[in-house]
Amino acid sequence: MVITVDGLVAVPSLGLRYLAGSRGGSRPVTWAHACDLPDPWRWFESGDLVMTTGGGLPAGAAGQARWLGRLIDSGVSGLVVALEASAPAVTPALLRAADKRDFPVLSASFDLQFVALARTVIESAVESERERLAVIKRLYDVYWQSLRARGTFDARISALEGSVGWALEVRDLDAGETLVRGREASGRQSARPERNSAPPGGNSAPPERNDDEATQVPVPGTGNVALLAYPGRRAVQDRALLEHLGGLIALELEHHAAQRDRLRASGQDLLLGLLADTIDLSAVRPELRHRGMAAAAAVVCWKAPDDTPPRHEHIHHHLRLQHCAPLLAYRAPVLLGLVPDDTELLTALTTELGEDCAVGVSTPLAASTQVSEAARQAQLAVARAHEAGVPLMRYGTDRCDGGFLPRSIEDTRQLVRRTLGPLITYDRSNGGELIRSLRTFLANDGGWQRSSDELGIHRQTLVYRLRKVERLTGLKATSTRGSAMLWLALRAADSARLSLDDLME
Repeated sequence: MVITVDGLVAVPSLGLRYLAGSRGGSRPVTWAHACDLPDPWRWFESGDLVMTTGGGLPAGAAGQARWLGRLIDSGVSGLVVALEASAPAVTPALLRAADKRDFPVLSASFDLQFVALARTVIESAVESERERLAVIKRLYDVYWQSLRARGTFDARISALEGSVGWALEVRDLDAGETLVRGREASGRQSARPERNSAPPGGNSAPPERNDDEATQVPVPGTGNVALLAYPGRRAVQDRALLEHLGGLIALELEHHAAQRDRLRASGQDLLLGLLADTIDLSAVRPELRHRGMAAAAAVVCWKAPDDTPPRHEHIHHHLRLQHCAPLLAYRAPVLLGLVPDDTELLTALTTELGEDCAVGVSTPLAASTQVSEAARQAQLAVARAHEAGVPLMRYGTDRCDGGFLPRSIEDTRQLVRRTLGPLITYDRSNGGELIRSLRTFLANDGGWQRSSDELGIHRQTLVYRLRKVERLTGLKATSTRGSAMLWLALRAADSARLSLDDLME
């Protein structure tokens, strides 16, 4: 550890004593140099100790006070005065200025060889650098060992705490939330007493450590992230060491960000396969557990009322997704996801995606659930959310039952007549296949080629038929609203277990 002004005063052979500014004795001294020029501040840096015989010291009180003020402003750690016979005396004005700013001014005998003082400082600096290198080496060794042991980020931070003697916490300053904290920092957090509370016995609670006690070190890289270090009993007082820690944490965060990018890309491919019914949900359960979704999950749909694209590009880096990697796929103008069925999480993500964005949530996924069916539920729910003016709506809840599947045969009959009636009438009169074409198109999630192949017709024929559907019903099968309304009518008819012809009677 670098020697301080107090440490130099404590060396008997140097014979130093305070003239003023003893409250600043904890200042570290990294270098010591003699100077008798009238402008020493031009030649010194922060942490230096200025030694003078008074050759450049102004004679008057006001001049000495101004001279000292400029010296203090340069960031030096202290001033040692060993006046020669012809030098002006140190005035009370200079000493008052030093006391006012807690700047150490020391007296030394003129017989003191400044080289002895400089040697003491240099030896301390060399020893301090040796200790720093040893601690830094231990720091990287501990980090590497934790990596090889495949420990968690929390475990690595805890191991680093033991190396430097600080309680460590990594915080996103923009969100005001903690990304990770070590065991020491967690213990400090849990030990904080509740406000306005006292421990048993009526004694006042001990003063809790707050952020003002922390040394804050910016973590380089993406985002406004900082390392907060709270000193412990064996804390190594070295900011450069904490900056090494910040560099390690930056590498860790960048690694995690790159991993989340890869999971986002692979998750999109997986979700598109589930939506196309080419992948079975039960087959991806192990992958969902690996992504932190072992508990209940649902398909959700985020959408803005004016079809503005949600701000989804970086949503997978959201703080609430630090330990979870949902499946996400953007299909303009909506963002679909297979995510944990967690209202608090969904609300936070919805807020991040846009002020007017809403989210629709399907029923919880079961082993036999078709993800494409759950996606339609989510799309219906988000449309209902916008109608109701709420940010989140769940499919099938009492709050929106009236907007989904009808509760009676009569309600189903009215819905089918109102929505599909013109198509049924057209098919009857013209031997057409508008209903079959529409049902196939919706079942294939709007996939033109898959639908036309399944129907055995040319793609352009399918385009013509769906345009005919739009002209007859006023509903566009390729829009969110149109597909939702048409699908709802078809689902209602299927649920009633009656043919469309029966429902038209």
